[in-house]
Amino acid sequence: MAEASSSVDWDSIANTLAEYHVQEIVLAIMGIVALLIVYSYLKDKESGQYKLFVLLGVLMGILMIIICVTSPVKTAKGTTIIIAIGCFALIIRPVRDVHFSVIIALMVMVVAYLLLGGITQEPFNALATGWPRIIASFIAGAIAYMLLNFAEALVMGVAKFLNAWPVLIVLAVVCIVEAVCVYMGYDSVYDMIVNFAKEKTASNLLMWF
Repeated sequence: MAEASSSVDWDSIANTLAEYHVQEIVLAIMGIVALLIVYSYLKDKESGQYKLFVLLGVLMGILMIIICVTSPVKTAKGTTIIIAIGCFALIIRPVRDVHFSVIIALMVMVVAYLLLGGITQEPFNALATGWPRIIASFIAGAIAYMLLNFAEALVMGVAKFLNAWPVLIVLAVVCIVEAVCVYMGYDSVYDMIVNFAKEKTASNLLMWF
């Protein structure tokens, strides 16, 4: 009896989210916040208003992820893609210029230095003190940096592209239109674009043959 009362009623949560169109509302708010970010950025990127909207964008992106992860309702593929891109753009914006590979490499160096100090078995105990310990820690950090640097450059390149203000405007509009389409019961904007592209490709092929 206690287990039944303490268990999460996922069906009830799903029905509540669907009934009140929570996902669509949050997606639309994400689009509106993205537009406000662009507006305040172009007006004064050093202003408190801009920083507030960026923080709000991060919070809305995290909220949308929580809703999607905890909801048992399966979201359409096109909507999922748009949500993922929108959440990524908003959450990564305040840290898109931070070099995480350097930070993680430094952490690896510190951890390696601490771990090497506990080695007592020969002949590896030579790395436990002095310059060998420092050099080995530096090598561990350098390897970590090389492995992470490419992935970081790729992720941050995408982040900077999505957060370029003309692209962010388009993404914001797509999020708002997607929210309206889902609310009205239409297909996803992504699916509409893909279907249109397929139809155009098919018609062009027929013209050639």
